[in-house]
Amino acid sequence: MHGAEQMLPAADMPGWLAGIEWGGSGDSGEMQEIASQECLFDDDPKREQAAAVKTIGARMRQARELCNLSQSAAARRLGYANPSKLSKVELATDTNSVPLWLIVRAARVYEVSVDYLFGVADDWETGVCRGVQGWMFDVWEKFRQRDLASLEHLHAEIAAVSTHLTAVAAGAHEVAQALDTLRARNPAFDDMPASGTLAGRLERLQERARAGELALKRFRLNLRPGAESESGQ
Repeated sequence: MHGAEQMLPAADMPGWLAGIEWGGSGDSGEMQEIASQECLFDDDPKREQAAAVKTIGARMRQARELCNLSQSAAARRLGYANPSKLSKVELATDTNSVPLWLIVRAARVYEVSVDYLFGVADDWETGVCRGVQGWMFDVWEKFRQRDLASLEHLHAEIAAVSTHLTAVAAGAHEVAQALDTLRARNPAFDDMPASGTLAGRLERLQERARAGELALKRFRLNLRPGAESESGQ
């Protein structure tokens, strides 16, 4: 033998070896067939990369909202000094890449699977039977829509109260100015019966209008996200 093993002629082979197809033209033909197979993915890698980054960004935002975390709070837990970089990831501003360490940290912080963040699976919570999370999400979305409708109704009511209260305060101020004009043009006004009662009641009306405006302002401040934590500091 020199180099590769020399093959015996088929006639000289034992009977149980003669029927075996040995390497040579058969193997090269098989390799050519494999090489000629088309790629399984038709999309351009750059477009596929951009689509994957957008999917990861959307899943990152959904996972954060499922944990009821603001972007600032989530950014701090993930290791960012400010939420700007996390915002860029969620909005897929940079379609070239997403830090791999961020995906690993997000899976831990949000308690979701990496497959969910990559868009491979729709089940976000680990350790739950498949199909249950879809039902949970539908229920959560239903309650979210209900709460949003309630908040919109509350906002409309607050706007109406604010408008009327502002009008009452403005009206009380106008009446006070009219009373001052009447007193200036009628020096004997203060000697008239019930003039003191009228002036006193008008003054109380102005005080209540100012108190109402202040209470409404405080109420609006308390409705802001994070107002409770700020007041507790």
